[in-house]
Amino acid sequence: MKKNDTQFWETKQLGELSHDEWEALCDGCGLCCLHKLQDEDDDNAPVLMTRVACHCYDINASQCSDYENRHIKVPGCTALTAKRAGEFDWLPITCAYRLRHHNLPLPSWHPLITGSKESVRPYNLHALNPVMETKDIDLEDYLIETKPNLVVD
Repeated sequence: MKKNDTQFWETKQLGELSHDEWEALCDGCGLCCLHKLQDEDDDNAPVLMTRVACHCYDINASQCSDYENRHIKVPGCTALTAKRAGEFDWLPITCAYRLRHHNLPLPSWHPLITGSKESVRPYNLHALNPVMETKDIDLEDYLIETKPNLVVD
């Protein structure tokens, strides 16, 4: 979608988006496909991000290798919906779902604005030098520092 097209993301609330609009809002960064850690006994504990990507993530294609079946293959896969968007404060501040949940604009490099899926590349999973999930990996060895107050643009 080019910038001159209808900018549905500015005129609709998340709950009003069609399935195709919802999917288009995703910038494809893949950061929600990284493994996260949280204290099991404390729901208020911070979510710690790792640079370990889900085994279903296709790094070369920058997307899930089996998007339609991801929740079956990976039971803990994030089920991001319009109703739950506010729950995911661990999402990067550049995440369009998080931004639009708070009625904030998309960053200038978002593919809906630039018309190119490649415009997200400097801000996506590739920038973290990701490691692919294996049975032998200890997630705590791959924690990354997140900066929740980064400036979007």
